[in-house]
Amino acid sequence: MEKAKKFYGMSNDYMFRAVLQESEETLRHLVGALMHMDVADIRTCRILNPIILGNRLGSKETIMDVRLELNDNSLINIELQMWRKANWIDRSLYYWARNFSHLEKRNDYETVKPTYHIGILNFTLFESEPEFYSEYRIRNIRTGRCYSDKFCIRVLDLTQISLAEKENHTDPELLKWAKIFKAKTMQELENIAGDEEALKEMVSKIKELSEEERIQLQCEAEEVYKWDMQSERQAGREEGRAEGRREMIANALRHGKTCEEIAEFHGIPLDDVKEIERGIDQTA
Repeated sequence: MEKAKKFYGMSNDYMFRAVLQESEETLRHLVGALMHMDVADIRTCRILNPIILGNRLGSKETIMDVRLELNDNSLINIELQMWRKANWIDRSLYYWARNFSHLEKRNDYETVKPTYHIGILNFTLFESEPEFYSEYRIRNIRTGRCYSDKFCIRVLDLTQISLAEKENHTDPELLKWAKIFKAKTMQELENIAGDEEALKEMVSKIKELSEEERIQLQCEAEEVYKWDMQSERQAGREEGRAEGRREMIANALRHGKTCEEIAEFHGIPLDDVKEIERGIDQTA
C-alpha cells in the first residue's frame, strides 16, 4: 500500500513561499487582508526574492520569507514564524531597516518608499497585552503625532483567533487567513476556503504542488530543519539551567552550607548535591 503523503499547508515555510509565488491571486488576497486594502486597489504586487521551486532554501532565505513591492510605491516583508523567537522584535527591526534603506545613488531622500514588516506569528509577543492584529509606528510620546508614515511593523498573532472572533471590528478576511495558517488537514483548508474563488485557487495550488515530489521533499526538509533548530535551542536552555544549578550549589557549598541544607532549601535531590560536591573536591 502506498504511503499517504503528509499534508503541508500554508504554515510550512516552503509551501507558503511556493504558493504565493505560483498564484498571484492568492498573493493579492493575502496582501489585501494584511494591508486592509480592497484587492481591486492592488494594481501590482511583485515578489522581489523569488525561489527556484524544488531547490532548498538557504539559511538567509529562511529568515526573510517574502519580500515584495506593492503598487510600485511600498515595500513589504512578510515573515512567517510558527516557533517562538525570543529575538523576533530586534530581528524585525533589523530587517525592516535593511529593506527601508534602498535609496539609490543621486536619488532624493523623499523617494524612499514606505516599508512594512508583517510578522505572521504562532505566539504572543506581549503576554500582558494579547492582540490579534497589532500595528506599531513611530510617534511623539506626548502629542501622539506620527513622525513618519514610512515606518510600520504589524503582527498577526495566530494564537489569538478566539479573541478576534469576539471582537466586532475584526476584518473577516484576515480572520479567515489566520485560520488558513492554522489548518492541519486538506479537508479543513477546503472548508475554510468555501466558495471564495481566490482561496479555492490557493487550495488547488497546494494540491498541485503537493503532487510534485521535489516540492514535497523540500517541505519536509524545511519542517525537519525547524524541528532541529527548536531541539537545539531547547537543549541549550536545559544545559544552561543545569549549569546554573551547578553554579548555585557550588557557591552555596563554598559559603559553608551543607549538602543536606542545600537539598532541603532548594528541593533538589540530595544525591545530586553530593555529586556536585564531589566534582568540586576533585577539581580543587
